[in-house]
Amino acid sequence: MGRSAASHRVGVLTATVLASFALASGTPWAAESAAEESAPPKASASKKKAYSKASLAELRRLVSEQQALIEEQRKLIADQQARIDGQQSKIKQQDAAIEAQKAKLALLEEQLLAMNQRLDEIQQEMPAAEMHRALESRLSKIEQEAQKVPELPPNVVSAGEFPGSIRIPGTDAAVKFGGRIRTAFVFTLDPLGSEDRFLTNSIPVLPTDEAAGKGRRTTFSANTSRFNFEMRTPTGAGHLRAFIEGDFYGSTGFEQRTAFRLRHAYAQFHGFLVGQTWSTFSDPLANHQDLDFEGINGENVIRQPQIRWFTQVRDGLSVAAAAETPEVSLTGGQGVNVAPDIIGRVIWTFKEIGHLQGAIVLREIRGEPNPPAEGSERAFAWGASVSGAVPFRYFNLTDRFIYQVNLGKGIARYINDLESLGGQDAVFDPETGRLEALYALGWYVDYEHQWKEWEKTRAMKLRSSLIWSFVTVDNLDFQPPDAYHKTNRLSVNLVFSPIERIDVGVEYIYGTRTNHDGESGAATQVQAVAAFRF
Repeated sequence: MGRSAASHRVGVLTATVLASFALASGTPWAAESAAEESAPPKASASKKKAYSKASLAELRRLVSEQQALIEEQRKLIADQQARIDGQQSKIKQQDAAIEAQKAKLALLEEQLLAMNQRLDEIQQEMPAAEMHRALESRLSKIEQEAQKVPELPPNVVSAGEFPGSIRIPGTDAAVKFGGRIRTAFVFTLDPLGSEDRFLTNSIPVLPTDEAAGKGRRTTFSANTSRFNFEMRTPTGAGHLRAFIEGDFYGSTGFEQRTAFRLRHAYAQFHGFLVGQTWSTFSDPLANHQDLDFEGINGENVIRQPQIRWFTQVRDGLSVAAAAETPEVSLTGGQGVNVAPDIIGRVIWTFKEIGHLQGAIVLREIRGEPNPPAEGSERAFAWGASVSGAVPFRYFNLTDRFIYQVNLGKGIARYINDLESLGGQDAVFDPETGRLEALYALGWYVDYEHQWKEWEKTRAMKLRSSLIWSFVTVDNLDFQPPDAYHKTNRLSVNLVFSPIERIDVGVEYIYGTRTNHDGESGAATQVQAVAAFRF
């Protein structure tokens, strides 16, 4: 029952009791009023006595009910007071807790101030070198903790330890898959001995040359697409790295050229590399943007089996030495592979993406002359290569100047155009039977420009390359008039990347070939290429 309802009942009962009391006590005004309104003129004495007794009983009952209501009201008031007392107690406890927190906060602020003052004193007392070492040690510990990976069940595929890799379930090895889908649209505009690439050595010079009668042609191909995977395994003494890559350019003849071909297959451990990859004499860091799959005629991009040792001498400087397969290629006889090619290399890096490389190669050229000559001959061969990439800023974009020079005696297989042609390491003198190594020179220069006229082109990474390359062989007097003497190749392209993993471009190529007797020919080609990397 609510407090207002109870109060209302108390008021009603009080008024009723007072009225009854007034009647029972014989108050004159009450008796007269009662006699005038309701009593009969001549009531008997017995009826008056009964009426008085009934009124007293009713009064007692009403008084009893009112006392019960009063007790109920007192109980409600006591309950409310108890609740108020409880709330006040809680408020006092919270006030006490707040005061304790304020005191603790003040103490912490005093301690922080004292620690900062002590740190300033230590920094003033500690030499700069010691501070640097202490900071490096602290950072090293933080990096080690950050690199820790929680143990996972052996049957769960998870991220590997190097970027883009996944952990192989049930092993401690990680593997990474990659590759590219490359489609080329090649439009050959003049007689040329190749339809899907630009071979400067195949430019016809004489009407009797094999490619002289060929006209304009169009070729679409995707067999230069490639696939690779890399695996790394912890050994307790470092990680063992293995890499395998191949494409579908292995068969001879353009029409059948769809067989899988091995490009790279090697393993690395500490400072050693064993297997097939770019020659130590090559420079894959000079990564020009030429679109032709054949590459530039004067560059050195050969891949071959080898054993290599390499080390980082200091920041920005590394050296390497290797023994690589010889693969002798001769004219007038058959090459004999006896001694491996010995190669040394030095690389200096600068400006994040800039570098300079110098390399040398020592070779032994052996061969057996074609019948009727007999026996075998050998010749000493050597070569040197200098290459690099020099970046420079141009209106908030980075252009590059890329170059390579390859010079030597008996090193034709290390120059792209001569390696494709074959037989240019050395020639047999048909009169004396002696084996003569040929001097060769190949070089290229590349200016790579990042376009900046529109903001949209910067987002698409629009760029162009202008490349000029030259190859020459120092012919001997006994070589035939149509022997390869020199080639020139000029190309210009426009490439853009709508997203990071896609390159789309178009390139115009012009080349010339000159023979030993001075006769020359020219050819042109247009290529459009789309590459999707994954």
